[in-house]
Amino acid sequence: MQHYLLLFGALISPLASAYAIKCYACESVYEASCGDDFEVENHFKFDCAFIAPPRFLENDLLSVNATACLKRVFKENGVRKIVRGCYFGEVNATDVWCKMDPTLTAVQNSSCHVCDSENYCNGSERRPVDKWEIIASLVLFLLAPQLL
Repeated sequence: MQHYLLLFGALISPLASAYAIKCYACESVYEASCGDDFEVENHFKFDCAFIAPPRFLENDLLSVNATACLKRVFKENGVRKIVRGCYFGEVNATDVWCKMDPTLTAVQNSSCHVCDSENYCNGSERRPVDKWEIIASLVLFLLAPQLL
């Protein structure tokens, strides 16, 4: 019986992380390509299953799992910043869960854009075309007549 439980656990564990949303995580102050003219870089890609919620939200959350991606735009000490990352909390209650860290006292004009439509939805407004998607589409197009 223990062998079956171990096997079941081994089969299920990859599925648990498969349902976690993946988001870009970066700050425009440190990475110029994270700003308004967003450019995808591999080190911006994060699996939100491995990201902890901000400490100031932890006590209020029902679940510590990320539910969506966010893009936050604000000014701090007169410097415009864009922060992308994982969003924790109810997706339809951004007025509650998009709170800024209360220790950041010099923040002005904060806006928070939340999306849960697909992985990496907090990038640029237009989705970049992946060369492998184009190649796979062409191969399927060429092989479809032989398969049917």
